[in-house]
Amino acid sequence: MSDHPATVASATTAASAVGEQPGHDDHDHAEPPAPPPAAQATPVAAHFAAAWARPDLPATVWWQGLASLCDAGFAALLRTVDPARVPATRVTGPPVATQAPADGAATFEVPTDAGTVTVTLAGVDGRWVATGVDFVRAVSQ
Repeated sequence: MSDHPATVASATTAASAVGEQPGHDDHDHAEPPAPPPAAQATPVAAHFAAAWARPDLPATVWWQGLASLCDAGFAALLRTVDPARVPATRVTGPPVATQAPADGAATFEVPTDAGTVTVTLAGVDGRWVATGVDFVRAVSQ
């Protein structure tokens, strides 16, 4: 067990030798990136919803149409979706913000022929990307 304090002391000494304090790195003082312009969120939500509501496409083509609009984690999750199970086939109206784009987050509801798709967006690296999708089926009368 006596090896651990020496290792910690060595790491502290090495960090001090390069001008950094333990627990800090060159990025600790950088300003966070500015969120993307709010006006760019609505078109992303519209494009995502239109690409999502394509159950007629083969899975690979469907995913390729969505992946560039998503953050990496959400894109990977969508790869597991069978688009044939998507109930909507087309968007029927414009996106409506339920959480207006601010501070790098936004949520939109987009009407489709089968119900409402909710698209969650986040500002990542200066652009809006989809991070989530939900669907509420329209009630038949």
